[in-house]
This record gives sequence, structure tokens and C-alpha cells, in this order.
Amino acid sequence: MTLSTTAADRAWVREVATGIGALRGRALVDTVLAAVAHRLRSELSTYAELDLATLRLPDLAADRPVDRPLVRRMHHQLTDHPLFAPTVRRSHPYPAGPLQVTDVLSERQWRRHALYREVLAPRGIGAHTVALVVGPTPVLSWYQFNRDRVFDAREMDLLGRLQPALIAVHRCVRLPGGPVPPGGAGLTGREVEVLRGIADGLTVPATARRLGLAAGTVRKHLENVHRKLGTSGPVATVMRAVALGILEVPGPRA
Repeated sequence: MTLSTTAADRAWVREVATGIGALRGRALVDTVLAAVAHRLRSELSTYAELDLATLRLPDLAADRPVDRPLVRRMHHQLTDHPLFAPTVRRSHPYPAGPLQVTDVLSERQWRRHALYREVLAPRGIGAHTVALVVGPTPVLSWYQFNRDRVFDAREMDLLGRLQPALIAVHRCVRLPGGPVPPGGAGLTGREVEVLRGIADGLTVPATARRLGLAAGTVRKHLENVHRKLGTSGPVATVMRAVALGILEVPGPRA
């Protein structure tokens, strides 16, 4: 069975991105948790925010009842969590794309880790965890999905395509850098259209078909966008565009 992203996968990303465009607060979080948990067959899905300055966990939502002692223990162990420890300790920023525990530890090491062995396993929470960050600083905001099976390449690609739309709608982003360039960083109308396609989770060929352009032309527009925004890669580019007010959050279709 192929692990490549299918047309149905891309349609799902567009549907979710459109559906959450006008949502805010708990309605947004609950909708994302339900949609992604169903798609991934996740056993536990959560959303959390961590203030990196105070290490307080001001918000947490889950798609099933989670007892407060569990939340407190998970909070205390964030400095040791293999996905978050480097960021919480401020040694480096969180990686841009979706990441699962087995990207940084072997499954055997993770099953021996105190956080899994003492906190998660006794509650029947699956060993495989993937985190999808939607706000890196100053408040680290992320969705997390747990289950017993590893997340395959197709599922990770699906999350990677959805992430720019989640970042845009959450608007929890504070990017370092110089002054905001005037005139939307000098992007042309066509460059903004190409950028919107990427934010919708489209590939370069799919964006080209949407706009009636050659794929090579779309790539050239993307090169110009990256140069003007000082970014590389879809997630960082969408984050920068949102911060500058270039990229609009999608609204629900009539």
C-alpha cells in the first residue's frame, strides 16, 4: 500500500482548513481535536499551551476526560519530555514540522522513559505520540495525538499539510526579525495567491493547476516569496505571512 498523500487526503486538509477558518477559542480546539483524532484513529488527543517564560500551563483541552493529577504530572515532566525538553530548557526553538517521539528516541527507550512508564502507560495511553506545534513563542501551543501504532509517513505528511492552516487560524505567533517590510513585504498579487495555495496544503503542481500556471512558474513565485519574507519551507513562510498580515485566515464557504 502506498504511503503517498492522495487526492482524498488533500481534500480533507482543505475541508478542515475551511471549516476552522472562522472558529476561535474552545470551538476551534474541539473541532481540530475531533477531526484529526478521527482521521488518525488517535486514542487520546490534547491541546496545550505552555508559557515559556513562567513554565505555566495555562490551558489544556482533551477529547476525553483527563484527571487534573495527570495534567500536573505531565506538566512537571515537560522539562524531560523528549519532544519538548530542548525548547522548555531554551536550548533551541521547537522544530517547525510535526514530530513524533520515535523521531528522537527509539521505541524501546521511550517505553523505559519515566514519563511513559509512570504517567501514560498506567492510564492506557498509547506509546506513540505526535506533536503539532501551532504557536512557538512566547507561549508554546501544540496539539498532541497518542495511540499504540506508529504514525506512518502518509499521516505525518497529512499533518504537515494541515499545520500552516492551523498556525494561521491560531495566530499565536511572535516572530523575531527586523521591522515589518512595507506593502506586505512587496509580494505581488500572484505571489500571494501561490502562498495561499501552500497554506491550504496544496503541492506545487496542485497550486499550479488551481491558478492555471506551469509548475515551474509556481516554483519561481515561491522562490520570490521566500526571498522577500526571508524564510524557507512552507511552515515558516506561512507563519511569517500571518505575522505580517499578508495571509488571511480562511473563512467558511457558503
